[in-house]
Amino acid sequence: MTIKNKIVIITGASQGLGKTLAEKIAQEGAIVALVARSKEKLQQLQQTITTDGGRAESFICDITDLSQVEKTVAEILKKFKTIDILINNAGIWTDNNLEKKYPQKRKEAFDINALGAIQFTQTVLPHLLEKNEGQILNVISTSGIEDTTARDNKHWQTYGATKWAMTGFTNALRDSLQNKNIKVTGFFPGGFDSNLYENAGRSDAHDQAWMMKTTDIAEIILFALTRPSDVLIEKIVVTKMFTHAEY
Repeated sequence: MTIKNKIVIITGASQGLGKTLAEKIAQEGAIVALVARSKEKLQQLQQTITTDGGRAESFICDITDLSQVEKTVAEILKKFKTIDILINNAGIWTDNNLEKKYPQKRKEAFDINALGAIQFTQTVLPHLLEKNEGQILNVISTSGIEDTTARDNKHWQTYGATKWAMTGFTNALRDSLQNKNIKVTGFFPGGFDSNLYENAGRSDAHDQAWMMKTTDIAEIILFALTRPSDVLIEKIVVTKMFTHAEY
């Protein structure tokens, strides 16, 4: 299946994986609705895409604010008349150390990583149901399928909990849409080089041996979006392969 001329919404599109994914999808001929809070970064990305011959439009939105989400989806529908694919990509990092200093990070993580994606999905869903066609891909994390007390995950329990919430929502949503011709995919990547850790102030934000390349992650998502109409990829788990010496 091609995504040429498809209307694709990407949340968290202004940087990191969202930015890379928007550029990649636009190169494939899709029309990208760029959603994020940063007007300047979105406009820069939109300009880059259009300069390269792609098509994109910016929509400033805080996905934790339901009224803004509803307004943004209405604007997208007014602009493009339809929506074909929703990629819930927006997210932030938190861990136990950050939360000791900034306890509000716990609520912020749930609001962005889980509630925001749920609100955007539920606002877009009536349109997909009406047209009886569409795709929803939720970018989650391997922390959403692993035990939050296992290995290093014990150091970011809240983050893991937000991702488990999204795993539960994704599975329940898929079950509720059986026979509705709407695909729902959970995408579970391990760590990759993006702005996620940088925005949280971590010193190991980039160029770490355990990180995958954002461009590779974008390629895998594009693969999931372009399978035949009768093929559903329910879950994709992607991790970095490395030696102990590299780690």
